[in-house]
Amino acid sequence: MALPACSHAPLSKPSKEEPAMTTATPTAAPRLDASLALQRVLDLIGDSQGLADLTPAHISQKLGVPMEGARNGSARYGFGESLNAQWTYGVSLDATAPGAAKFEFSFNPSQADAPMTGICQMDYDAFTAKLEALGFKRTPYSAEHGRFVSEWFDKPGLRVSVYPQGETAEAAAHRCVRMVTIP
Repeated sequence: MALPACSHAPLSKPSKEEPAMTTATPTAAPRLDASLALQRVLDLIGDSQGLADLTPAHISQKLGVPMEGARNGSARYGFGESLNAQWTYGVSLDATAPGAAKFEFSFNPSQADAPMTGICQMDYDAFTAKLEALGFKRTPYSAEHGRFVSEWFDKPGLRVSVYPQGETAEAAAHRCVRMVTIP
C-alpha cells in the first residue's frame, strides 16, 4: 500500500526576540471584576497578621493574579489590567525596606471624571463594614479644614487605609472604594 506524499512550506522560525512584557488588550476579559478584586483584597487582609505576610507569593495566591517583579531586580512587584474602557486596577508591593512592605490596590481612571458606577458593586460602606467584621477598628482621617480623606483600620500588627471616591459628580454622596493601602 502506497501512502500519498505531502509537502508543506517550512514553518517560520520563532523570533529570537522575547517580548519585554505582555499586557491585556482592552478587549480581553479581565481576570477579576471590580467586586471580586475587592473581595480578594479583603481575603488577603483577613489572612495577614502583619507586614511580613505581604509577600509576592502570598499576594498572588490570595488575589489570583501574577505579581511581576521589577525589571531592575528591585523588590518591587505589580500587576494591573483593564476592567472596562474607563477603569483599570493595579496592585503593587514595595518590599525594598525589610519589615516595612507597602501594598497598594487602586482603581485608576482613563479620564479624571470617569464615573465609578461600573466598578462600584461593592461600595465603600460594604467594604469598610467587612473590615470591621474582620476585627479592625475604624479611625477617620481628615486633612485641612476637616476635609475627609480616608479611614484607617487597625488591629494589632496591621493598619489598612481605605480611600473613597464619589460614584459620579451627581452621586458624590455614594462612595466607592478608590484605593486600599497597607500600611
